[in-house]
Parts: sequence; C-alpha cells; structure tokens
Amino acid sequence: MDITNFGVIEGIKKYREEVDTSFHMPGHKNKPNILDEIGNNLYKYDITETIGTDNLHFPTGMIKNTLDFISDSYKTKQSYIVVNGTSCGVISSIMACTNPGDFILVQRDCHKSVYNAVILGGLKVEYLYPEFNKEHGLNFSVSLEKLEQMLINYPKIKLVVLTYPTFYGICFDIKKAAEIVHKYGKILMIDEAHGSHLNFSEMLPQSAESSGADIVTQSTHKTLPSLTQSSVLHVCSDRIDTSKLSRMLRMLQTTSPSYILMASVQNAIEYMNKNGEEKLQKNIEMFRIKTNELRELGVNVLTDDFLISEGCYEFDETRAVVSLNDVGITGKELEIILREKYKIQMEMSDLMYIVGYITAADDPSDIAKLFDAIKEIYIDAKKMGNKSSKVYIEEFPRLTQEMSMKNAFYSKNEIVTTEKSIGRISSDFIIPYPPGIPLICPGEIIKEETIEYATSLLANGINVNGIENNLLRVVVK
Repeated sequence: MDITNFGVIEGIKKYREEVDTSFHMPGHKNKPNILDEIGNNLYKYDITETIGTDNLHFPTGMIKNTLDFISDSYKTKQSYIVVNGTSCGVISSIMACTNPGDFILVQRDCHKSVYNAVILGGLKVEYLYPEFNKEHGLNFSVSLEKLEQMLINYPKIKLVVLTYPTFYGICFDIKKAAEIVHKYGKILMIDEAHGSHLNFSEMLPQSAESSGADIVTQSTHKTLPSLTQSSVLHVCSDRIDTSKLSRMLRMLQTTSPSYILMASVQNAIEYMNKNGEEKLQKNIEMFRIKTNELRELGVNVLTDDFLISEGCYEFDETRAVVSLNDVGITGKELEIILREKYKIQMEMSDLMYIVGYITAADDPSDIAKLFDAIKEIYIDAKKMGNKSSKVYIEEFPRLTQEMSMKNAFYSKNEIVTTEKSIGRISSDFIIPYPPGIPLICPGEIIKEETIEYATSLLANGINVNGIENNLLRVVVK
C-alpha cells in the first residue's frame, strides 16, 4: 500500500499549510519557544523506566520531585501526573471515591468519561441538570439550590461530580457548592479539564483546587502549554483515600508512561509560574477590548458582564464563544469560513456557537486577528441583508433510565435505523464530539425529539458518535 499521499504525516503537513493560527488544544499552540528544549529534542526525552530514571506508578526520584513541584504550585495535598489523558484521571478519581453499587450525583452535561466510570465502577447515578437559557441557546450553570435539594432527596449519594468551567467557560459559585456538598457529608469531585490555567491569574474565576473541592482533574494539554494527552490530578482534602486512588491509577494507566508527556507537564507549569500571570493579563485585556467592539456592533459574544447580567456567576475570559446566527451563519459555517478564508482554526462549533481556547501561549495579536476576522464576516453578512438562521441548541433532554448503564451497555443488542430506535432502550452513547457530552446514555429510552436534534447536528456537519449511516445500537427486546 502506498501511503505517501494520505497518511498521518502527510495529513499533518497539509493541515499546517491550511492553518497558521489555532484556538484549539493543545495549549502550547505549536509554538517552539513554549516547548523550549523539549520541543527541539523530543527523541532525547523518549526514555523508559531504567537505572537513573523513575517509575510513575511508584515514584521515588525525579518523578516524585516533579509531583511535589506540581502540588506546591497548585497548593494541593497531593498531585499526580496522568499520561492517559484526563479521561483516565476522571475514571480513576470516581472509582477511588466509590464502591460498586454506590450512588453518585452527576451534572448531566458532563464529559463521557464520567459515564464510562459509572459503567466500569457499577455505579448508580442521579442527575443534576444545567440551567438552560433558550434565548441564547446555552446551558448556563447548575443551580446550587437544586444541588442541595438533590442531596436532601437522595441521602444515599456518596459522591458529587460537577464540571467547572463548562466547555463554554461558564462557572458557578464553587465555594458555595463545596460548602453545600460537605454540609451533607459528601465528597465533591470537580472535572476542571478546561481550567488548569485558573490557578495562575487573579483576573479569572477561582480555581477548584483552592475553593473547597476534594479531588480535581485537569487537562493541562488544553489550557496549559503541555503536550496532548498530558493531565494532572489533584487531591485537596483528607476525604480522599490516596492509597485507593493510586491503585486505580496503576490499574488504568499505561505501564509504559511517556517521559515526554511528563516532562511537558513540568515545563508547562514552570512556564506558567514564570510567565502565566503576565501573559494571561495581556490576553484578557485584549479579549475585553475586542469583545466590547463586537458587542457594540450587536454580535452575540460571551463576556463576563453579559453573563452575570443573565444570571451566571462568572465567566472564564480565556474562552472565545461567538455566534453569528443573527446574520444567518451557523456555528459550523463560521468555523469553516474562519478556516478557509483566514487560516484560523477553532476548537469546536455547534449549531449556534464557535468555541476557542485562548492560552498563555497566544499573543494579543492572535486574539485581535480572530475577533477582527469575525467582525469582518459579520459586517459583510449585514450588508448582504442576511436574516437569523433561527437554529438553537436544544435543552438537555430528560430521558427515562429504564436499565442501569452497565447492564444496557453489556446487554444483547442490535443495530436499527434512527427512525426505528424511537421508544427503544439505547445500548450505546450518542455523543456530539467535541465536546463529548452524551445526548443519550446506555439504558435510556430514546425520544423522537432527541433523535431529531442529533440528526440536525449531523446535517450541519457536526460529528455525532454513536450514529453511523442513520444507524444506532439498541437493547434487544
């Protein structure tokens, strides 16, 4: 087979020709000065456990020193490097805090790794649904009043799993949430995959690890300048059994951990300790200038003051979230225009919004380029007289859980068309990706409106895992 025209290497070269500014992970934005010596000498860092190195699963030397450095930087009780991505950290954390059959309370718009932990750990789940703003087509944050009511109604809940910030940068009052959870004697786990940078700037929402959370998972490769798949996990209180957590990490992580990834985590945190505060401040200042310009034109762009006026607690101003639906451009269409005309690639798009990461590796000029391009696209669309596309993100569906997630996932199943799936029990996840938040989980009864929404996503060029060629997997009757 001749692979010279379509392999990974060739694909990456083509991508580099098409994109010169990225607002997607990894957080180093492919800038060689950020990765420093590591980036220029990857082959020298690709080593293994041998004389003079260390063992990630039983660290006593260089790795232990780096873990202590990370813990000191984030002011935690104990920190871990996770080289299998944050999904591994999430699953390990949840399983370390529970036993099979335990109940956990989960924010319904959480990442699919939380649901995978439910299956692997044989857990029972109750849901806390996000507050939905129909006008803006956004899931805002969770209601802390509803959080407390759920803990009153379901006293068997052992662990609460919340996402902070959301993929769209929206934050709740995490200190108050921690107080509520601890008031009822529960453990609070925060999936802070999109927030490893919060620790390094007072201009941003407070970090989970400094706000009362018991255990926190972070994707350093998303918002810090480390290499893809590198993550950290923080233990922040005595409520966590670190011995059990270590056993879970040893079970779920590779036995051949990448020293390149571990080195990149250390390098990223060193970089943030030295430069993070100043770099983030300059970027946030430019973000505010440019988002104000767009808002004065009438563009729907998320900003801190706007969201607070709409009832949100805080917003992470390193997240570029913009909609041009008012001038007939869907999120997916805007993403494509930015890529093809301006060589700018965003992190993701949905029916309404584009979403991009701004990190300490970006320069203010990168931010100006993005928002100036959006401004130009918006003005051109206004001149053409484009009307609103009236496409909105749907509120999270309330589906009936007919079977446990684990039983449904492992059940005898069959593949049917989306039309014939209505009323059937799903045996698999239906997940728009990114951001990886399931619309349907195994064990839930499939509703017509949920399938219609998933189909509309596919029709607009948005990937939906679990549906292929109009087919999906359901439990055999």
